[in-house]
Amino acid sequence: MKYKLKNIALFAEILGGIAILISLIFVGIQFKENAKATKSANASATVAALANWYVEMGNNSESSELFYNFMADPDALTSQERFQAVMNSHGLFIIFQNSFYLVKEGTLDSEMQNSLTSAMLGAVGQPGFKFFWEQRKSFYFKDFRLYIEDLIKNGEPMKSIYKDIPKE
Repeated sequence: MKYKLKNIALFAEILGGIAILISLIFVGIQFKENAKATKSANASATVAALANWYVEMGNNSESSELFYNFMADPDALTSQERFQAVMNSHGLFIIFQNSFYLVKEGTLDSEMQNSLTSAMLGAVGQPGFKFFWEQRKSFYFKDFRLYIEDLIKNGEPMKSIYKDIPKE
């Protein structure tokens, strides 16, 4: 009888070990699926935030014109207009900064950052961006600031939609 009890206990231990192994495999699969879902959610949230900024800017002719003129020549605007354009730019760059850190932690695909970098390269050479960046760069986290500073210094600015703005 004592021998049977030992065999049953040993069998139960083996069975428990197998159950733990199966549980760990299941947790690993769930973790992988959760990581994928997190990346998708972050990509969707980033795209939604950017789309909202662009739609709001594009559907408001006053804001669009102000931002356009700010990028071309911030000194031609009133201080209130510059302030509004700087706040609009700051909102956009908060989205850029957020995506930068999500990519860095691995919860946002790096392709998203490449796309955002392209958008930034369209603006970094513009007088309005330079004005904005000098005013607000201290508001951003150090790593993101260094990233933008590197884009300014070493990035190859794209042909910008702001370059052909006629001066009045």
